[in-house]
Amino acid sequence: MTFAIRLSLIVTTSATLLLGGCGTSPTSTGTPQVIETTEQQVSKLLMQADQAAPIEQARLKAQAARILIAANRQDEAVNLIDGIDLRLLSPTLKFDIASLRAQAALDQQDGATALRYLEQLPTDDPRLQPDQKYQVGQMAAEAYGLENDQLRQAQQLIRLGRFGLETDKEALHDSIWASLMALELQTLEQVALATNNSYTEQGWYELALAVRSATDLATQTNNLQQWQTLWQSHPANTAAPANLAALATNQVIVSNHIALVLPLTGRLQKPAEAIMTGFMAAHYQAAQQGKKTSQITILDSSQITSPEALYQIAAEKGVDLIIGPLEKQLVSDLVASGNAPIPTLTLNVVAGSAAANIYQFGLAIEDEAQQAARRAWSDGQRTALVMTLDSEWGKRATTAFSAEFIALGGQVLDNIEYANKDDYSAKVTQLLAIDQSKERSTLLRQIVGPGFETEARRRQDVDAIFLGAAPQAARQIKPTLAFFYAGNIPVYATSNIYAGRPNPISDQDLNNILFTGSPWLLRSPSDNHIRLAQQGKNTDSRFGRLYALGLDAYQLYPYLNQLAASPTARINGETGSLSIQHNNHVQRELDWAVFQEGQPKLIP
Repeated sequence: MTFAIRLSLIVTTSATLLLGGCGTSPTSTGTPQVIETTEQQVSKLLMQADQAAPIEQARLKAQAARILIAANRQDEAVNLIDGIDLRLLSPTLKFDIASLRAQAALDQQDGATALRYLEQLPTDDPRLQPDQKYQVGQMAAEAYGLENDQLRQAQQLIRLGRFGLETDKEALHDSIWASLMALELQTLEQVALATNNSYTEQGWYELALAVRSATDLATQTNNLQQWQTLWQSHPANTAAPANLAALATNQVIVSNHIALVLPLTGRLQKPAEAIMTGFMAAHYQAAQQGKKTSQITILDSSQITSPEALYQIAAEKGVDLIIGPLEKQLVSDLVASGNAPIPTLTLNVVAGSAAANIYQFGLAIEDEAQQAARRAWSDGQRTALVMTLDSEWGKRATTAFSAEFIALGGQVLDNIEYANKDDYSAKVTQLLAIDQSKERSTLLRQIVGPGFETEARRRQDVDAIFLGAAPQAARQIKPTLAFFYAGNIPVYATSNIYAGRPNPISDQDLNNILFTGSPWLLRSPSDNHIRLAQQGKNTDSRFGRLYALGLDAYQLYPYLNQLAASPTARINGETGSLSIQHNNHVQRELDWAVFQEGQPKLIP
């Protein structure tokens, strides 16, 4: 991770040394200046180093290494200074060489090596100047970030504040906050209980807990107010992280009249009825709890032909918030029409689109595919194969997974689409390049003779497989992968793979597949879930997610402004952990589960 607050001492020092000595050859008045090449400068310094005493030799090599780093030749620079024994050197020279080594490792994204070099420069060394200690702390924080050790990264960044040298305190606090928000809640709770925390550290941990432990933004706001009262002199109170400041300055939406816009006829009627049932269940529960509720007007979107017509009807009825529509084309038309005159929370998503005052929320397959890519990457997978249903959602899943995985630095080796009636064996052999192996075997047999025996092999360069499949297809594809020597390759899947209720006999063939799923289907049922199930609703199925979408739409709308202002802010919903990104799309972070003995088991 590169921080905006990072000091450029190494570059400054390099420039000073170059200007002071080896940048040009001697010139006299009227004589043109001769610019030496990198090789000439480095060669001259190394020749001088060969004749120098150990300490001067180290200084000259360090100077040559800086020149190589400036020329983007980090490998050569590291090789040059690796053999220097720091024990022989003065504190200043020791700092120069160790920091050069660490910086070169950071430039190569090697956090572990950078930390090994930085251990030679502890920040409590009294011989280091404050600005040197600050630089060591910055590099250590960056190295911990590369090693995905967010706790130590946050601790290093917090300690930087004691030097008072940061050029941008808000940027430093933003970096601390990002590290703390990346921690598991359990880790935060444990570190907050430690007895050796400083005042500043304890304040940061309790601030993070105030935000992370809240299940809704109303509780979160109350927690923040209590924290501000208790920690009035804390640095984060005087210069709050940007995301927290945005959260505090944006108010909860209070609507008096909501239009719920859904198709009451046509092919989307049944899904719309489920969404409406979930939405009204949340509305009635709020009323029973004594909360202020809005007037609800239901509009039939199948009778609305344009954005202009929708907003005209809403205005005539005195509506101040629209939830819906569900139809993707109408959502697309709304977004294309530009800034909405009435705040609108749609119930479908059009990828890559955005408009002011329109928030897009739905059960988008893109959220799941992107999350699968991130999970595979964090698990250490660097190459992947993709196998999805030949359908519109399958193509979207392939595109979203591939784009995210490649953006992270991974490689998608191949992708295959299948139809539900396909010969899965043929598709799997094609995906694993086994058909190419068989062709090579046939060719060799023709050359060597009939006595030549070979065994078909799958491709060996694949780390993971991304699978977009419904349960029936997946129950055939997974055993076929095992049959063709790919049973040990991790498989990551979307929620489509789980029917919604445990089926240990049929799902034995899905064992070890990791998949995304909503809390609605994977966690203990909420009160609303239980209430809808008691009414005979089909809640424990993939169709049941539509009830969850309606419930979440009701829970979500009051916090649209706050979530949009702070992308790290979340509310925990039935369809996932919900946040709003820069394009006003509601992003769902789903749970992860793995099939064991035919049943889904939640995993961190």
